[in-house]
Amino acid sequence: MMCASWHLAMMRNAIAARNGTIPGMRAACATASSLAAAGPSSPRIGASIVPPIACPSSSSSVRFLQSSSSTSSSSSSSSSSSAPHFSSSSSSSSSSATRLEYATVPKDDYGEYQEYSVIFTNRSLNLMSKPFQQVMRDLNELLKTTYNAHKVAIIPGSGTFGMEAVARQFATDEHVMVIRNGWFSYRWTEIFDIGGPGKSICSSHTVLKARPVEPATGPDCPHMQYAPYPISDVVEKVAEERPSALFAPHVETSTGMILPDDYIRKASKAVHDVGGLFVLDCIASGAIWADMKDLGVDVVISAPQKGWTGPACAALVMLSERAADRMANTQETSFSMSLKRWSAIMDTYEKGGFGYHTTMPTDGLRDFHEISVETLRFGMPELKEAQYRLGKEARALLDSRGLTSVAAPGYQAPGVLVYYSPIGQDNPTMMNRFKEHGLQIAMGVPWRIDEPEGLKTFRMGLFGLDKMGDIPKCVGTMEKALDAVLEESGHVVPERNLAA
Repeated sequence: MMCASWHLAMMRNAIAARNGTIPGMRAACATASSLAAAGPSSPRIGASIVPPIACPSSSSSVRFLQSSSSTSSSSSSSSSSSAPHFSSSSSSSSSSATRLEYATVPKDDYGEYQEYSVIFTNRSLNLMSKPFQQVMRDLNELLKTTYNAHKVAIIPGSGTFGMEAVARQFATDEHVMVIRNGWFSYRWTEIFDIGGPGKSICSSHTVLKARPVEPATGPDCPHMQYAPYPISDVVEKVAEERPSALFAPHVETSTGMILPDDYIRKASKAVHDVGGLFVLDCIASGAIWADMKDLGVDVVISAPQKGWTGPACAALVMLSERAADRMANTQETSFSMSLKRWSAIMDTYEKGGFGYHTTMPTDGLRDFHEISVETLRFGMPELKEAQYRLGKEARALLDSRGLTSVAAPGYQAPGVLVYYSPIGQDNPTMMNRFKEHGLQIAMGVPWRIDEPEGLKTFRMGLFGLDKMGDIPKCVGTMEKALDAVLEESGHVVPERNLAA
């Protein structure tokens, strides 16, 4: 009797809410319907597999503008001076670029309802609220357009959560390959093998390691520089082993290596030719946005805290149509890191509703959304150009002081600079000396590419709107601290560089 009453009450509320006769109930109408259909004892209640919650849709605030060229947003006279714009085209030859704009979601806007849910407090943005629905819809459009993607999933945690979600979705019980350019692409192996012998995610995997190359930056240089596994050999290996997926780092954070566009195109074509997927880790790419269709990439993994100038709170996973089709026909092996389920959650928001799988970092994502408006205002092509310029000037500074880049010419990332330390300076010492002069850098880490033991390096990141918005200031700050650290380290700048 109690069960029947429960059903009846829930169904009445759902019907009334749809008709608008119960104030405040319209946004929860589908929740009532799905719960009533499930019943009070159903295991579906409160689980992530509840049917998508189809709330009343609201008109999107996202606007697409057509620009005749990829010029600065300030050149647009048809929009207000504060309206952000964005070009989705990575090709400088494109005659027409799509520009994206949307407004910030104010931090004091928690939605129209007082907070009495079982998830959040009055000081957090509820994942069911209209403001957060807008955040998710805007971020979905932003990421689709930036990376030329078919689908988007936002997974709570960090970029590594996205890596594991992708590995579990596409590598389970399969033979795969990894292009390893340092410690953070060694992470793929760590993810695969975390279960121990006989319990690896994949059935097997082949690692293609970066190699030292000749010559280094100068005839008197005591250090070797490194380049990725030769692309011709990658293509040959892929054809021979026929992996179901090829994993690669766009930018390797431990060595400062970047894969050039042509390298990526050839690698992705090779794996597509054998029916596999190409997965690109773009967490440390900075503003070097990867166009998935142009490069042939099936999965891009990113995060808000580097190139997007946002807070660390989630993984951003972008999928091609090929990857989405593969995902639909593969079984996930993690609950909280299920790529398939988080993709479905984004689908629900995209359609004007909301969904729950696990609690999302709603406030962090709103902060990311707010900063993305500023990013769009700067201009995506302009940011990419600024990232290259900043990297070029910063590397020229370090080179002029007689220091050697770990990454060989042609593979030097503009956003991650990894250089050998002056002779006799260990990793913690270099980091601490920079701290004494006001800079927080990162110390060197192992690479796991068969490098000699005991190499000493230091790492500098050039991420974010503030650095790219004032390149002279950024490089000048680096120069002042660098020169002081080198002097304290007893490093002698070659005379030819001093004369220059």
